[in-house]
Amino acid sequence: MCNLYSNDMIKSKILGQSVAFIIIAVNLILRNVIIKGITWVGQATNSEQLSSITNGVFVAQFFNTGILLLLINGNLAEHQPKFLTKYFEGPFYDYMPDWYSNVGFKIVQTMIINAIMPYVALVTAIVVPALKQKLDRKFGKDHYVTKKTSFAAYKDLYSGAEYFIHFKYSGILNIMYITMMYGVGMPILFLIAAINFLNQYVCERCIVAYTMRQPPALDDKLTKNAVDMLKWAPLLWLFNGYWMLSNKQIF
Repeated sequence: MCNLYSNDMIKSKILGQSVAFIIIAVNLILRNVIIKGITWVGQATNSEQLSSITNGVFVAQFFNTGILLLLINGNLAEHQPKFLTKYFEGPFYDYMPDWYSNVGFKIVQTMIINAIMPYVALVTAIVVPALKQKLDRKFGKDHYVTKKTSFAAYKDLYSGAEYFIHFKYSGILNIMYITMMYGVGMPILFLIAAINFLNQYVCERCIVAYTMRQPPALDDKLTKNAVDMLKWAPLLWLFNGYWMLSNKQIF
């Protein structure tokens, strides 16, 4: 009986800890699917296409990270319309203390992993191309030794990868919206977001300077689009923050 209980506890802890990694993995899959889908549809200009990709990836990631956990664990059976809310029969009717230790902890854990991901991207951007180049040279130092049969293939290997800035904006928007939505009840998210932005600033500068080819010239539409999207984040801070602070069990 004790062994069965112990095994169940271990399995539940493993599943609980893996939720954050699953969310990040799903975000990466959604990002690639949306990028390919919008690229296939196309837009009038490159800037408009990148803006559409930014918005699409952001909405998908924000829903998967910040909204889906809230809906799955929330109980809306007492609210209207009944034909829709009857399907949300989670254990939490409000932002009660158990919500923070269960759902809130998973959100914080996901944000912490996101704060570490820029260093993973930096290491990947340095190690993977270097390893491919060494394999191409058969681990020798002579750059004239290559397995490539055309100059175009040789140039692609040694000139660096293309820098995709659009989903970088999506990640920043996702972090900002998650922080604003739950930051009132979990203030540590503001610190995690600040560390995340610092890590991204350092790592992205290193990636652009040392591993990527020169980015294409873009106008200001992508930046203005991101700023326009950011303007709605304080509304989440006000409305959801008021909901968190109105819980009479805590306050």
